[in-house]
Parts: sequence; C-alpha cells; structure tokens
Amino acid sequence: MKNATVTYYQKIVDDVRQYIHNNLNENMTIKELAEFAGISVFHFHRILKGVLNEPVAAYIDKVRLDTAVKLIRYSDDSMNRISAKIGYSDVSSFSKAFSKEFGISPQKFKSNREMVLNTHVDYRIDFKGILVSEVKPKFIILPDKKVIYIRVVGEYGGKEVLEAWEQLVDFITEHKLLGWNPEFFSIYYDDPDRVDREKCISDLCFTTTKDIEGHDVFKTNLIGGGKYAVFRYKGSYERLWELYDKIYGRWLLTKEYKLRDVPSLEKYINYSPKTKPENLLTEIYIPIE
Repeated sequence: MKNATVTYYQKIVDDVRQYIHNNLNENMTIKELAEFAGISVFHFHRILKGVLNEPVAAYIDKVRLDTAVKLIRYSDDSMNRISAKIGYSDVSSFSKAFSKEFGISPQKFKSNREMVLNTHVDYRIDFKGILVSEVKPKFIILPDKKVIYIRVVGEYGGKEVLEAWEQLVDFITEHKLLGWNPEFFSIYYDDPDRVDREKCISDLCFTTTKDIEGHDVFKTNLIGGGKYAVFRYKGSYERLWELYDKIYGRWLLTKEYKLRDVPSLEKYINYSPKTKPENLLTEIYIPIE
C-alpha cells in the first residue's frame, strides 16, 4: 500500500511538472494547478513543496527563467516574444527577473551566447540547518566596476555594518541613483581571525556611472576587474563565513588556481527587507590568476 501511495503521488507531481513546462505562457495559480491534480490546495502545496524542495511559485519562476536561457541561446526570437512565451506581461518585468536571478540582463546575455550563467547554488542550508555543498563555481572576467561606497570599521555583519548599509541605501534613494538593475557589493580587507573583529575594515558599494564630489562619508571608487571564481550561496548571511572556510580550506587546496593579491568580493543578488533569510542569494568572488 505504501509503495502504491508513493507511486500515485509521484505520478501526480510528474503530471503537474509537465503541465507547468507546457503552459509557461499562462498565468498559473496554485488553485488551478491543484484542480488539475485533483487535490485540495492545502495538501497540494505541501506535497509539491516536499518533492520540489521549494514553493510551487518559486519552481515556476525557475522553470520560466531556465527556459528563457535556452530560448535566448538557441532561438532567434525577440525579447518581446520570449517574455510572452514564458508568461511575463512585458519585457521590463522579464528583464528584471532575469537580471535578479543571473546577475546580467537578458540583452547582455544575448550579445554573448557563450557566457556560462550560474544557474545553480554551490552552497545552501537544508531543512535540518546543515550546510550542503555542490561546488561548481563559474569563472568570469569581471569588468571594472565604478562604485559609490561607504567605509566601515566594525565586525562584519555587525551593528556598524548594518547601519552603514541603511545610510548607503538612504543616500542612493535621496539622490535618485537606484536604477532598474542595481548591484551591491562588499569588499573585505581584514581577516576576522587575525584582526580584532571590531577593527575590521570593509567597503559597502553600489555600482554607478556618476561621481560624488566633496562628500565626507560617501565616495567614488573603482573595483578593478579581473578573473574570479564565483560561488553562489542561498541562505542567511550569518553562515557566510563558513563558506569562506570551505572555499579556502577545501576547494582551493584541490585546485591549481593561484590567488591574485586583491580582496574578495560579495555580491548581494536579491537583498530586500521582504526577502526571507533562507531565500537570500549571495555570490562570493574569489580573485584568481
């Protein structure tokens, strides 16, 4: 009976997944999918989330964007047609979603179809709170990034840093610098295992095309480009330092890459006060030769 039950619900899940793939241009709701499956909404959502390891809506978004990658790479469809095919109401909404997920606009991706997108997560926290890794970093040549930054002295992720982020966002908002595809980086200059944590120095950065002159707190700088190994992490910021230990203590020791003498970077893909900690996406940029 147990095996028969598993087979029954597995078939329902497979049918729903196939339905989603075949109807990406439709505005699918949980209620409609539950009706298709013949299960109550309450049980449907729990069953699908248990199998997919993520909410149904997140799965649909992922399938849409993964399909967009294939359409951009292997078809000659316009962005208007691609966005319509995968269920976005307009190109602007599609571009924002694509850029948020992959860190690059679909237009830029189309101009370089050989580019490898980081569509996976190297590190994540599972439902038991255990750090799980499947390390397949992407390797990129980062162009120079002009940034507005604020320098902070204090524990990484501590009170001083959080307050500085608020200052930076307020400054960006006040001066109307926030575009449709913002990029936020942190640059860390000290090792908290060697320097008193309250004395650690970091720069909190926002990419821009403008200059800031005569300001005591906010300044303009350039993040130098170069080759980086990029690791993507999904989860709360509190666990980031565990990743650095794994990258430097495990991954790097098994590879032949040499580090460049510049600081590592962190890029915050989807930060928002509304984003749950377990859904935050962070990229760690390790400079290599």
